[in-house]
Amino acid sequence: MIVNMPPNFDAKQNLKAWRQLICGWVTVGMFCLLPIVPVLAQSEDCSFFASPQDLNTFEGEDSRVVIGQVESRPYVVLLTHDFQDNLPAIRACIPDAFLTSSRLGSYIQIASFSNYRDARNLANQINNSLDVNVRVIHYSRLGL
Repeated sequence: MIVNMPPNFDAKQNLKAWRQLICGWVTVGMFCLLPIVPVLAQSEDCSFFASPQDLNTFEGEDSRVVIGQVESRPYVVLLTHDFQDNLPAIRACIPDAFLTSSRLGSYIQIASFSNYRDARNLANQINNSLDVNVRVIHYSRLGL
């Protein structure tokens, strides 16, 4: 079958128009989808939270913001291995998780709690959801 094109048909011009149209769709798609990508990633990895939680930031008695370890919360949820690879995934759930060190070596402090049960519950949730082996340790064992 032979198709006769109109005399004013320009194949190069037509191809250029299709390329522009496809590039426009891709650009619009990227700008529409990019804002929801963090929400999708967070909801998949951090299903145990409705939204990311700050578990290392506290307001002190004198209204100062304290980040890190406080004496009234001695049970620390931490990760002692593969911390460079896992820090972004943990921070997606707990943005104030931080890398630190003690006499035991480097670790990610994920959170601290005043009682062991709450710390263990979070550790179990992280272990099950993120497939990361975190543990709970009493602050005194860190040797700081």
